[in-house]
Amino acid sequence: MLLARALSRSLLLVVAAAASAWSQTGLSDASLEQLLQVQVTSVSKKEQKLARTAAAVFVISQEDIRRSGATTLPDVLRMAPGVNVAQINANTWAVSIRGFNSRYSNKVLVLLDGRSAYTPDWGGPYWDQLAMPLDDIDRIEVIRGPGASVWGANAVNGVINIITKSSQATQGGYGSVRGGSHSGSARLQYGDAIPGAGTYRAYAQYFRSGDSIQGNGLSGDDGWWRLHGGFRWDWDFSTADTLMTEGDLFSNRESQTRYQFFTPSPTDVPFAQRFDAAGGSLLSRWNHTFAGGSDTTFQAYFDTYRRTDLGQPEALRTFDLDFQHHLRAGSRHDIVWGLGFRAFQSAIPAGYQIAIHPPVQADRLFSAFFQDEIHLADNLWLTVGAKVEHQTDANPGLEPSLRLAWTPTPRQTLWAAASQAIRQPTRAETSVDGQTASTPAGPGLVVNAYIEGNPHLVPERLRDYEAGYRLQWTNSLSFDVAAFAGFYHHLATVEPLPPLLVQTSSQLQMVIPLMYDNHARAFSHGGELALNWNATAWWRLSPSYALVDVNPQLDRDSGDTTLMQLAGSVPESGAQLRSFLNLTRHVEWDQTFYWSTKAESGVVPRHARLDMRIGWRAGEHTDFSLVGQNLVGPRFLEFGANAYQIVGTALERSFFGKVTWHF
Repeated sequence: MLLARALSRSLLLVVAAAASAWSQTGLSDASLEQLLQVQVTSVSKKEQKLARTAAAVFVISQEDIRRSGATTLPDVLRMAPGVNVAQINANTWAVSIRGFNSRYSNKVLVLLDGRSAYTPDWGGPYWDQLAMPLDDIDRIEVIRGPGASVWGANAVNGVINIITKSSQATQGGYGSVRGGSHSGSARLQYGDAIPGAGTYRAYAQYFRSGDSIQGNGLSGDDGWWRLHGGFRWDWDFSTADTLMTEGDLFSNRESQTRYQFFTPSPTDVPFAQRFDAAGGSLLSRWNHTFAGGSDTTFQAYFDTYRRTDLGQPEALRTFDLDFQHHLRAGSRHDIVWGLGFRAFQSAIPAGYQIAIHPPVQADRLFSAFFQDEIHLADNLWLTVGAKVEHQTDANPGLEPSLRLAWTPTPRQTLWAAASQAIRQPTRAETSVDGQTASTPAGPGLVVNAYIEGNPHLVPERLRDYEAGYRLQWTNSLSFDVAAFAGFYHHLATVEPLPPLLVQTSSQLQMVIPLMYDNHARAFSHGGELALNWNATAWWRLSPSYALVDVNPQLDRDSGDTTLMQLAGSVPESGAQLRSFLNLTRHVEWDQTFYWSTKAESGVVPRHARLDMRIGWRAGEHTDFSLVGQNLVGPRFLEFGANAYQIVGTALERSFFGKVTWHF
């Protein structure tokens, strides 16, 4: 506590000193030009300027990642307003956009260089399987709001697109070692040119994390270690053709403290479980530019993993093909269209009180999308688009969008959008058969709850309306605000069926059957505000604020008790302040302060977090950094004590040092 106070006072002194001097040094016009020309690809599957994008987009640059001191992707995503990140234990996170946060956040689509990380079994990604080298990330584009008209189902509340650097940008050798109070890592990477065949990089990384602490002070038994290796190859084999191929392999050894049942029971004693996860991926993308200026992209990837979480060796194999064509039709139409095919096979044998029927299932997904950006006037663009998808044993889904962008001056943009997106049911919702609770109710009587999947579950549907305004106020100050209103229909609920009395040889059981259904809807609204202020040539401040309010409503015949807690899992408002300060030419001091209100569900308290980093560049090839995380207050549970049978652990104050060198 004393250290946190000392650091806070030091920060105030430096801020005061810098504030008194900010007017003496201004930003150059090059800084403004660079900010206005930022290119994003996640909204329309083509490059377009951020200033003209009709969507709520936040770009996390490599410089932001490096100076944040973050060691995991979820911690990096804390920087984006409207993204709620809650660490459940040392190896598990809940990450959502604009509400509905859970371990399996099934309304957000995560992409790695165009490869989907969404699992159709439970929904959302496994973040411990995405622990990639952060230094190789070029940028992360975070779309708040639907992106389904180009990316398809499950891109409901947002899209997180992680884009890595070309191997041409990572030539030479690179090594890093990090160690501290709770975790450590080591990485070795090398990149070079292949005569007549482009460039490559290859890397190997080791990571380990110790156990964290439960809210009662006991060990969470949730430490883990990870081995990860991969490569990327880029080849411009003609003036019109480029080829990129990348792949990786990983192996995780993890543990967690868990309950036997999904619903806590007095007789359900938590126990430590060891599990592992291993897998890999291979992706290749060919881009061809025609003489007339249009271009085509053909992408293929294969992804597989095996995971023994929840006591069952879940295995998923995915093969994906994607083709798209970008062309201009006349002087006003900029068109992107494409076709897609995905085949995946999921295998989930029975585990801890859970079974999936059938254990092995294969699905195929066919898709097509079309998008036309129409130049209505000199400073007005209308984008019309839609995607159609058809999955095995499911009705085709249509996901349209309409976006309007107006730039009255080169420094400001007003935009509005209307979209529809769907979330496909997971296998856990359509095919599960498991026991959720067992509670003694008296001598010789026990109450057992069982849940069944519903093969007739329909997709959840969102109709979303957004508007925003971007302003480059001065050469040193930019402003970005977005507001939204969303109407959810057919939300998944867990419905109780009539109870049964079953007499066994030893006791009387009251059996409460539960089944998934679509008996709820919700209205959400809110907004995000982000500023970027270059106070001086050596100090940048980036404050932001986010507000979200989710109001679910059950149908009259619903007996669900889960949706209200899910809707109230996210704090209604949160703010952050990032400060990047160059003390000298070779010394950096960076701070990030987060603040969140209490979650409506009452599980997560109001809390604050302060992270700090001091970096020193010792010559041209070596960098040192010292990072402190969670420096404010005592430890606290960021998500809650129980998340899908996992016992939650507390965030603690931590410190680590890192050395990197180039050779």
